[in-house]
Amino acid sequence: MKAIDLYPYWRDNRALLAQVAGVLRDEDLDFKPRPELRSAGDVLRHVITSEEYWWRGGIQGEPYDKWRPPDWDRLSDQEKTEHRRRRFPTVKSILQGMEAAHAPVEEFLTGLDAADLCLKRKATWGEENTLRWICWHLVEHDQHHRAQIYTRLRMLGHQPPQIWPRPQVMSRSPAVRWQSGEVAISDIVPFWKQVNAQLRDAVGRLSDADLTLSPAPGRPTIHDLILHIFIWEDFLIRQNLGHQMGTPSGKIQGWFWKSEVPELARNVGPTFPTVGSLLEAMDAVHASTRAFIEGLPPSDLGRTLETPSGPETVHHTLWYAREHTIHHRAQLFFRMRLAGRTPPDI
Repeated sequence: MKAIDLYPYWRDNRALLAQVAGVLRDEDLDFKPRPELRSAGDVLRHVITSEEYWWRGGIQGEPYDKWRPPDWDRLSDQEKTEHRRRRFPTVKSILQGMEAAHAPVEEFLTGLDAADLCLKRKATWGEENTLRWICWHLVEHDQHHRAQIYTRLRMLGHQPPQIWPRPQVMSRSPAVRWQSGEVAISDIVPFWKQVNAQLRDAVGRLSDADLTLSPAPGRPTIHDLILHIFIWEDFLIRQNLGHQMGTPSGKIQGWFWKSEVPELARNVGPTFPTVGSLLEAMDAVHASTRAFIEGLPPSDLGRTLETPSGPETVHHTLWYAREHTIHHRAQLFFRMRLAGRTPPDI
């Protein structure tokens, strides 16, 4: 079993990121939602250079002088930004940069035994991390910043593609070939607790008055987004995988997920009117998720489910549930900044 088998949907995630970037025009690259925030182009350049950073410095441990410009540490943040803009000035060059940055990582995982993901690598900057952590960090990084591009696209008047359903990958998984004992469930949805802990930290920094904030008329409020994140997690895990379609979890009813996101605060919000009640519901959903995942046998991963949007493997459902939380958590962070709040670091 190769390490790439544990990341079978990363290539699809990258293809979606490229599709999203391809919606932009060159003149859109300088667009900023607010003066103090990154432009659309700078977000994408950050995705490229972060993967280069982790590949060359974090995984390979190469000396800085092999892959960074001389005197890089002496440059100001603005000078570093300008250097990245000169490297990737157009949408075409950004797409090429994204492909070039990811190719060696994917090739590395294709040749690496899955068992070796537990090995640690010492980065050029002295930090030690397992290969497993580094790769999942890069997956999460892609998903987080893709969500930021979605926000910028909508503000520019573009319509980004949906993140679900994705029929081309939903019903496929290498798990159908795995032998008993080859993988643990914790390898499929690792660091789930940390992902949700950061979400909980973010929500806990809000006031009840912040819940009504929306970046634009008709766009989801903070309240809408928080509701959507945990209601959809409940739908994907407890209802979809656990077949508990009518059993409430944290006051969640089986029909809640059907409500459109911008209508959630109106339709469902009265059940969770405060930050405290939202945190209570999140805790209930996350506890239910952890209990279900910890009891899931790895042999179930390749099983195909019939969902409202087509066949989907258990493996993909788990990957997507994590991806969905990260995507909308990033959009919540954006709204927090608009409200004058500081999101937690990821």
